[in-house]
Amino acid sequence: MKVQCPKCEAAYKISDSKIPDKGGYARCFKCQARFFLMKPRTEGEPGECRQNTQKNHSRTDKKRERTTDRLTSRSCNGHEHSEKTDASVEGKHPPSPASGSVPRGQSGKTDASPEGKSLPAPASGFKAERDSAIPPELPQKRKAKPRKDTAARSFFRSSPGRLNFLLDVFSRDLAIDLGTANTLIYTKGKGIVLNEPSVVALRTNSRMEKQVLSVGTDAKKMLGKVPANIIAIRPMRDGVIANFEIAEAMLRHFIKKVRNGMSFFRPRIVIAVPFGITPVEKRAVKDAAERAGVRKVFLIEEPMAAAIGAGLDITKPRCNMVVDIGGGTTEVAVISLTGIVSSRSLRVAGDRMDDSIIRYIKKKYNFIIGERTAEKIKITIGNAHPDNQNPEVMEIKGWDIVSGKPRVLSIDSKEVREAILEQMYAIVNAVKFVLDHTPHELTADVVRSGITLTGGVALLKNLDKFLSEETGLPIIVAENPLLTVALGSGKTLDNTGVLEQIRV
Repeated sequence: MKVQCPKCEAAYKISDSKIPDKGGYARCFKCQARFFLMKPRTEGEPGECRQNTQKNHSRTDKKRERTTDRLTSRSCNGHEHSEKTDASVEGKHPPSPASGSVPRGQSGKTDASPEGKSLPAPASGFKAERDSAIPPELPQKRKAKPRKDTAARSFFRSSPGRLNFLLDVFSRDLAIDLGTANTLIYTKGKGIVLNEPSVVALRTNSRMEKQVLSVGTDAKKMLGKVPANIIAIRPMRDGVIANFEIAEAMLRHFIKKVRNGMSFFRPRIVIAVPFGITPVEKRAVKDAAERAGVRKVFLIEEPMAAAIGAGLDITKPRCNMVVDIGGGTTEVAVISLTGIVSSRSLRVAGDRMDDSIIRYIKKKYNFIIGERTAEKIKITIGNAHPDNQNPEVMEIKGWDIVSGKPRVLSIDSKEVREAILEQMYAIVNAVKFVLDHTPHELTADVVRSGITLTGGVALLKNLDKFLSEETGLPIIVAENPLLTVALGSGKTLDNTGVLEQIRV
């Protein structure tokens, strides 16, 4: 259907299917004039539809007359306005026959309605006629829409701010301690809901494709006990991601397990990372979490999370010294006013102690043990300051290199201390380095408040006593050293102001 604007005579081509059956208004793109369009009639159209169309013309025409009369009555000079009105009558577009100013015979193409009234055929000229009848100094008033509908539409209208607010309210935000040895997940409002080893078991099928067999506790049981087509590996090494794809699969499995099937609202996640990691390593952690189905990722540093989890007030201008010894890294930091004043990060921690125990036994006894056995020795009889008179003894099973047979070997706590002594002195040197690079006013606070010890290795027997003797400072072990980083990361979910200050 071809349409021409009655004001600027611009021509358009409109599909008949886009015009409603009862007609509708269109706006010219060139002059912004608004005019009425009717759907073209087809042969054999029922008389009832034609009558309804004529009634719509009648109602539109009456509404136009009321608008013209109201605007005419508001004119300051009635004589001048009457002249303008007469000019509009004599113009190109005739007024409505219902006004009585034009005889019925002069209206051109008209159709008789059932009530006997005459209806104008050129309804498209309504906009031009109305513009010519309204004086330029009189503003055009539109009928206000009901506020009720407008408010309802504005509330449910899609807005990024409102959408994020609803997602923040209904989503279950998480805090993750992505450790080398264990992964802990804190759910907002519930606390720590998951504590499993960071181990993934993969199976290789006949097409040489690797599939995830198990994750967490079940996968750790397979370490060193798997056939050739199954491997159990740790995707985290020294506190950072060593295998991106496996770390992503592990995170997806843990998040799905914690959320209990509620996958409609994707959560926000706070992840604690070691201090001083490279931007590439930070990006790897963030990408792995986002690809695991997370809406937004916040990264915070482990010393800061450990201080918050230990109950230290990091917002005051006082020294809070934290030593967090985990599985892959040791974090030593001095914190004041929600910032790290001085810090040191070592890739020396629990895993290095396990390796040292394996090497010590192999060198001294020609005896080979596995990682799980070395970790068990460290947890059971490991002692940083053992009693020389009554040492603890433990029997271990392994492979004798000389005889080529498996056998049982006895080892005591003094030998374990000798095996891990190098790693303990490395931690002491890191503490002294941080104290040397700390302002003297904050160093004086350390003498009074002491050093807070967190992390899984903080559970090593008499480690606090060993560090106190070497540094000459009081050592305080956190209440739950293994859970401290996860608890601190979870507390930041409830305090968005602190989270914005400490995020990486």
